[in-house]
Amino acid sequence: MKMQTEAAAAGGQGRLMIRQVWANNVESEFQAIRQVAERFPYVSMDTEFPGVIHCPSKHHATLTPSERYAALKANVDALHLIQVGLAFAASPDAPPAVAFEINLREFDPRVHRHNPSSVALLAGHGLDFARQRRQGVDARVFAALLMSSGLVCSGSGSGAPTWVTFHSAYDFGYLVKLLMGRKLPRTLPEFLGLVRVFFGDQVYDARHVMGSCAGLYGGLDALAAQLGVERAAGMSHQAGSDAALTWDVFRRIREVYFAGNTRQGQGVGNFAGVLYGLELELDLAAAPAPAADNGNGNGNRNNKNKCGSGNGAGGRGNNRRAVAALR
Repeated sequence: MKMQTEAAAAGGQGRLMIRQVWANNVESEFQAIRQVAERFPYVSMDTEFPGVIHCPSKHHATLTPSERYAALKANVDALHLIQVGLAFAASPDAPPAVAFEINLREFDPRVHRHNPSSVALLAGHGLDFARQRRQGVDARVFAALLMSSGLVCSGSGSGAPTWVTFHSAYDFGYLVKLLMGRKLPRTLPEFLGLVRVFFGDQVYDARHVMGSCAGLYGGLDALAAQLGVERAAGMSHQAGSDAALTWDVFRRIREVYFAGNTRQGQGVGNFAGVLYGLELELDLAAAPAPAADNGNGNGNRNNKNKCGSGNGAGGRGNNRRAVAALR
Protein backbone atom coordinates (compact mmCIF):
# COMPACT_ATOMS: atom_id res chain seq x y z
CA MET A 1 0.00 0.00 0.00
CA LYS A 2 1.54 3.32 -1.09
CA MET A 3 1.10 6.05 1.49
CA GLN A 4 0.73 9.59 0.17
CA THR A 5 2.98 11.19 2.74
CA GLU A 6 6.05 12.25 0.80
CA ALA A 7 4.96 15.83 0.12
CA ALA A 8 4.07 16.60 3.70
CA ALA A 9 7.18 14.92 5.07
CA ALA A 10 9.47 16.67 2.65
CA GLY A 11 8.43 20.19 3.36
CA GLY A 12 4.90 20.52 4.65
CA GLN A 13 3.47 21.00 1.14
CA GLY A 14 -0.20 20.22 0.94
CA ARG A 15 -2.73 19.68 3.69
CA LEU A 16 -2.15 17.05 6.34
CA MET A 17 -4.11 13.86 5.79
CA ILE A 18 -6.04 12.63 8.85
CA ARG A 19 -7.17 9.07 8.14
CA GLN A 20 -10.37 8.03 9.89
CA VAL A 21 -10.32 4.54 11.38
CA TRP A 22 -13.58 2.67 11.93
CA ALA A 23 -14.54 -0.97 12.44
CA ASN A 24 -14.92 -1.56 8.70
CA ASN A 25 -11.36 -0.46 7.85
CA VAL A 26 -9.41 -0.98 11.06
CA GLU A 27 -7.41 -3.95 9.75
CA SER A 28 -6.29 -2.18 6.58
CA GLU A 29 -5.56 1.07 8.43
CA PHE A 30 -3.36 -0.74 10.92
CA GLN A 31 -1.48 -2.26 8.01
CA ALA A 32 -0.90 1.33 6.91
CA ILE A 33 0.13 2.32 10.44
CA ARG A 34 2.73 -0.46 10.48
CA GLN A 35 4.16 0.78 7.19
CA VAL A 36 4.15 4.40 8.31
CA ALA A 37 5.78 3.57 11.66
CA GLU A 38 8.76 2.02 9.84
CA ARG A 39 9.46 5.23 7.91
CA PHE A 40 8.22 7.88 10.34
CA PRO A 41 9.46 6.98 13.85
CA TYR A 42 8.35 10.19 15.61
CA VAL A 43 4.83 9.69 16.94
CA SER A 44 2.61 12.24 18.65
CA MET A 45 -0.45 11.00 20.48
CA ASP A 46 -3.69 12.40 21.88
CA THR A 47 -6.89 10.88 23.20
CA GLU A 48 -10.45 12.02 23.81
CA PHE A 49 -12.40 10.73 26.79
CA PRO A 50 -15.57 11.81 28.65
CA GLY A 51 -13.97 14.21 31.13
CA VAL A 52 -13.52 13.41 34.81
CA ILE A 53 -16.10 12.44 37.40
CA HIS A 54 -13.86 12.02 40.47
CA CYS A 55 -12.08 15.15 41.70
CA PRO A 56 -9.95 15.34 44.86
CA SER A 57 -11.20 17.48 47.72
CA LYS A 58 -7.84 19.27 47.90
CA HIS A 59 -6.80 21.98 45.46
CA HIS A 60 -5.02 20.47 42.48
CA ALA A 61 -1.87 22.50 43.09
CA THR A 62 -1.46 21.00 46.59
CA LEU A 63 -1.71 17.36 45.49
CA THR A 64 1.32 15.10 45.54
CA PRO A 65 2.11 13.07 42.41
CA SER A 66 0.70 9.98 44.14
CA GLU A 67 -2.54 11.80 44.97
CA ARG A 68 -2.84 13.00 41.39
CA TYR A 69 -2.33 9.44 40.20
CA ALA A 70 -5.04 8.19 42.60
CA ALA A 71 -7.51 10.64 41.00
CA LEU A 72 -6.39 9.61 37.52
CA LYS A 73 -6.82 5.92 38.34
CA ALA A 74 -10.30 6.47 39.78
CA ASN A 75 -11.44 8.24 36.61
CA VAL A 76 -9.73 6.01 34.04
CA ASP A 77 -10.94 2.85 35.77
CA ALA A 78 -14.54 4.14 35.70
CA LEU A 79 -14.76 5.63 32.20
CA HIS A 80 -14.36 4.70 28.53
CA LEU A 81 -11.94 5.96 25.91
CA ILE A 82 -13.56 7.63 22.86
CA GLN A 83 -10.80 8.45 20.35
CA VAL A 84 -7.08 7.96 19.86
CA GLY A 85 -5.04 10.17 17.55
CA LEU A 86 -1.61 9.25 16.18
CA ALA A 87 0.48 11.59 14.01
CA PHE A 88 3.78 10.53 12.41
CA ALA A 89 6.85 12.53 11.39
CA ALA A 90 10.06 11.52 9.66
CA SER A 91 12.49 13.48 11.84
CA PRO A 92 12.52 15.80 14.87
CA ASP A 93 12.36 18.83 12.55
CA ALA A 94 9.81 17.55 10.03
CA PRO A 95 6.09 18.35 10.07
CA PRO A 96 3.63 15.51 10.62
CA ALA A 97 3.34 13.44 7.47
CA VAL A 98 0.07 11.67 8.18
CA ALA A 99 -2.29 11.23 11.13
CA PHE A 100 -4.76 8.52 12.10
CA GLU A 101 -7.89 9.01 14.18
CA ILE A 102 -9.13 5.77 15.73
CA ASN A 103 -12.79 5.95 16.70
CA LEU A 104 -13.83 3.58 19.49
CA ARG A 105 -17.31 2.26 20.16
CA GLU A 106 -17.53 1.57 23.91
CA PHE A 107 -18.77 4.92 25.21
CA ASP A 108 -22.52 5.58 25.17
CA PRO A 109 -23.51 8.86 26.88
CA ARG A 110 -27.01 7.49 27.45
CA VAL A 111 -25.82 4.80 29.84
CA HIS A 112 -22.19 5.43 30.82
CA ARG A 113 -20.93 7.84 33.43
CA HIS A 114 -19.34 11.02 32.13
CA ASN A 115 -18.81 14.70 32.75
CA PRO A 116 -21.73 16.36 30.91
CA SER A 117 -19.81 19.54 30.07
CA SER A 118 -16.90 17.55 28.63
CA VAL A 119 -19.20 15.44 26.47
CA ALA A 120 -21.07 18.54 25.30
CA LEU A 121 -17.73 20.11 24.35
CA LEU A 122 -16.75 17.07 22.30
CA ALA A 123 -20.14 17.00 20.57
CA GLY A 124 -19.78 20.69 19.79
CA HIS A 125 -16.46 19.95 18.10
CA GLY A 126 -17.89 17.33 15.78
CA LEU A 127 -17.87 14.02 17.65
CA ASP A 128 -20.90 11.94 16.68
CA PHE A 129 -21.46 9.58 19.60
CA ALA A 130 -24.24 7.66 17.84
CA ARG A 131 -21.92 6.93 14.93
CA GLN A 132 -19.14 5.95 17.33
CA ARG A 133 -21.46 3.34 18.83
CA ARG A 134 -22.60 2.03 15.43
CA GLN A 135 -19.34 2.04 13.50
CA GLY A 136 -16.53 2.43 16.02
CA VAL A 137 -13.71 0.00 16.69
CA ASP A 138 -14.04 -2.47 19.55
CA ALA A 139 -11.49 -1.47 22.21
CA ARG A 140 -10.20 -5.04 22.49
CA VAL A 141 -9.58 -5.17 18.75
CA PHE A 142 -7.76 -1.84 18.94
CA ALA A 143 -5.61 -3.05 21.84
CA ALA A 144 -4.63 -6.24 20.00
CA LEU A 145 -3.76 -4.35 16.80
CA LEU A 146 -1.77 -1.75 18.72
CA MET A 147 0.19 -4.51 20.45
CA SER A 148 1.15 -6.01 17.08
CA SER A 149 1.79 -2.68 15.34
CA GLY A 150 5.43 -2.21 16.34
CA LEU A 151 4.57 1.01 18.17
CA VAL A 152 4.55 -0.48 21.67
CA CYS A 153 6.85 -2.86 23.51
CA SER A 154 9.63 -1.92 21.08
CA GLY A 155 12.34 -1.57 23.69
CA SER A 156 14.82 1.30 23.69
CA GLY A 157 16.86 0.58 20.57
CA SER A 158 17.34 2.69 17.48
CA GLY A 159 14.16 1.33 15.91
CA ALA A 160 11.93 2.27 18.84
CA PRO A 161 9.56 5.21 18.26
CA THR A 162 9.84 8.55 20.03
CA TRP A 163 6.52 9.60 21.59
CA VAL A 164 5.41 13.22 21.98
CA THR A 165 2.33 14.19 23.98
CA PHE A 166 0.74 17.12 25.81
CA HIS A 167 -0.55 16.86 29.39
CA SER A 168 -0.68 13.14 28.76
CA ALA A 169 -1.05 11.35 32.09
CA TYR A 170 -4.69 10.54 31.29
CA ASP A 171 -3.86 9.64 27.69
CA PHE A 172 -1.32 7.06 28.81
CA GLY A 173 -3.65 5.95 31.59
CA TYR A 174 -6.34 4.95 29.10
CA LEU A 175 -3.88 3.26 26.75
CA VAL A 176 -2.19 1.29 29.53
CA LYS A 177 -5.60 0.18 30.77
CA LEU A 178 -6.56 -1.07 27.30
CA LEU A 179 -3.22 -2.75 26.64
CA MET A 180 -3.29 -4.56 30.00
CA GLY A 181 -7.00 -5.41 29.73
CA ARG A 182 -7.62 -4.50 33.36
CA LYS A 183 -7.80 -1.59 35.76
CA LEU A 184 -4.72 0.51 36.33
CA PRO A 185 -2.16 -0.61 38.92
CA ARG A 186 -2.50 0.61 42.47
CA THR A 187 0.64 2.74 42.75
CA LEU A 188 2.24 5.50 40.70
CA PRO A 189 5.62 3.72 40.35
CA GLU A 190 3.87 0.66 38.92
CA PHE A 191 2.00 2.82 36.43
CA LEU A 192 5.10 4.72 35.33
CA GLY A 193 6.91 1.42 34.94
CA LEU A 194 4.18 0.18 32.61
CA VAL A 195 4.31 3.38 30.58
CA ARG A 196 8.01 2.76 30.11
CA VAL A 197 7.49 -0.92 29.24
CA PHE A 198 4.85 -0.18 26.60
CA PHE A 199 6.11 3.13 25.22
CA GLY A 200 9.84 3.10 25.93
CA ASP A 201 12.28 5.67 27.29
CA GLN A 202 11.74 8.37 24.68
CA VAL A 203 8.42 9.78 25.88
CA TYR A 204 8.05 13.56 25.98
CA ASP A 205 5.21 15.54 27.54
CA ALA A 206 5.30 19.02 26.03
CA ARG A 207 3.32 20.38 28.99
CA HIS A 208 6.15 19.29 31.28
CA VAL A 209 8.82 20.67 28.94
CA MET A 210 7.16 24.08 28.67
CA GLY A 211 7.43 24.54 32.42
CA SER A 212 11.11 25.25 31.84
CA CYS A 213 10.48 27.68 28.97
CA ALA A 214 10.04 31.29 30.06
CA GLY A 215 6.78 32.90 28.98
CA LEU A 216 4.88 29.77 27.96
CA TYR A 217 1.59 28.93 29.66
CA GLY A 218 -1.88 27.48 29.12
CA GLY A 219 -3.40 24.61 27.21
CA LEU A 220 -2.53 23.24 23.79
CA ASP A 221 -4.38 25.83 21.70
CA ALA A 222 -3.10 28.72 23.82
CA LEU A 223 0.43 27.40 23.60
CA ALA A 224 0.17 27.04 19.82
CA ALA A 225 -0.99 30.65 19.56
CA GLN A 226 1.95 31.87 21.66
CA LEU A 227 4.39 29.99 19.42
CA GLY A 228 2.73 31.00 16.16
CA VAL A 229 1.83 27.42 15.28
CA GLU A 230 -1.24 26.83 13.13
CA ARG A 231 -3.37 23.71 13.21
CA ALA A 232 -2.48 21.62 10.16
CA ALA A 233 -5.91 20.01 9.74
CA GLY A 234 -9.13 19.28 11.57
CA MET A 235 -10.32 21.03 14.69
CA SER A 236 -9.59 21.08 18.39
CA HIS A 237 -10.88 18.32 20.66
CA GLN A 238 -10.55 15.78 17.88
CA ALA A 239 -7.75 13.33 18.62
CA GLY A 240 -6.06 13.18 15.21
CA SER A 241 -5.94 16.94 14.82
CA ASP A 242 -4.74 17.51 18.38
CA ALA A 243 -2.04 14.85 17.97
CA ALA A 244 -0.68 16.66 14.90
CA LEU A 245 -0.83 20.05 16.65
CA THR A 246 1.01 18.55 19.63
CA TRP A 247 3.89 17.52 17.35
CA ASP A 248 4.09 20.93 15.69
CA VAL A 249 4.05 22.68 19.08
CA PHE A 250 6.78 20.42 20.42
CA ARG A 251 9.10 20.90 17.47
CA ARG A 252 8.55 24.66 17.69
CA ILE A 253 9.52 24.56 21.39
CA ARG A 254 12.69 22.71 20.43
CA GLU A 255 13.45 25.27 17.73
CA VAL A 256 12.89 28.33 19.94
CA TYR A 257 14.13 27.14 23.35
CA PHE A 258 16.53 24.30 22.61
CA ALA A 259 18.29 25.41 19.44
CA GLY A 260 21.35 23.25 18.84
CA ASN A 261 19.99 20.81 21.44
CA THR A 262 21.52 22.88 24.24
CA ARG A 263 20.00 25.16 26.81
CA GLN A 264 22.12 26.01 29.81
CA GLY A 265 24.02 22.79 29.10
CA GLN A 266 20.89 20.68 28.83
CA GLY A 267 18.92 19.53 25.83
CA VAL A 268 15.30 18.53 25.47
CA GLY A 269 16.38 14.92 25.99
CA ASN A 270 16.63 15.63 29.71
CA PHE A 271 12.81 15.79 29.83
CA ALA A 272 12.29 12.26 28.52
CA GLY A 273 10.16 9.89 30.56
CA VAL A 274 8.37 12.45 32.75
CA LEU A 275 4.62 13.04 32.55
CA TYR A 276 3.24 16.41 33.62
CA GLY A 277 1.69 16.24 37.08
CA LEU A 278 3.30 12.86 37.81
CA GLU A 279 6.87 14.12 38.11
CA LEU A 280 8.40 11.11 39.78
CA GLU A 281 11.67 9.57 38.68
CA LEU A 282 11.16 6.10 37.27
CA ASP A 283 12.62 3.43 39.49
CA LEU A 284 11.84 0.17 37.77
CA ALA A 285 13.68 -1.85 40.39
CA ALA A 286 11.20 -0.59 42.96
CA ALA A 287 8.13 -1.01 40.77
CA PRO A 288 6.37 -4.35 41.35
CA ALA A 289 5.98 -6.40 38.21
CA PRO A 290 2.47 -6.59 36.75
CA ALA A 291 0.77 -9.95 36.43
CA ALA A 292 1.75 -11.75 33.24
CA ASP A 293 -0.37 -11.02 30.20
CA ASN A 294 -2.36 -13.84 28.67
CA GLY A 295 -0.64 -13.33 25.30
CA ASN A 296 -3.32 -11.44 23.37
CA GLY A 297 -2.98 -8.03 24.98
CA ASN A 298 -6.10 -8.44 27.13
CA GLY A 299 -4.51 -9.60 30.36
CA ASN A 300 -6.63 -11.38 32.95
CA ARG A 301 -10.26 -11.00 31.89
CA ASN A 302 -11.34 -11.31 35.51
CA ASN A 303 -9.56 -8.17 36.46
CA LYS A 304 -11.40 -1.02 32.04
CA ASN A 305 -8.45 15.98 33.23
CA LYS A 306 -8.79 17.86 33.04
CA CYS A 307 -9.70 18.52 36.59
CA GLY A 308 -7.24 21.56 37.61
CA SER A 309 -1.98 -7.55 21.74
CA GLY A 310 -0.37 -8.68 19.96
CA ASN A 311 -2.32 -11.38 18.14
CA GLY A 312 0.69 -12.50 16.14
CA ALA A 313 3.82 -14.28 17.28
CA GLY A 314 5.85 -11.09 17.30
CA GLY A 315 3.30 -9.28 19.44
CA ARG A 316 3.09 -12.10 21.94
CA GLY A 317 6.86 -12.41 22.22
CA ASN A 318 7.36 -8.67 22.65
CA ASN A 319 4.70 -8.58 25.33
CA ARG A 320 6.29 -11.37 27.34
CA ARG A 321 9.71 -9.74 27.11
CA ALA A 322 8.25 -6.37 28.06
CA VAL A 323 6.50 -7.70 31.15
CA ALA A 324 9.65 -9.63 32.11
CA ALA A 325 11.58 -6.35 32.04
CA LEU A 326 9.76 -5.27 35.19
CA ARG A 327 10.76 -8.33 37.14
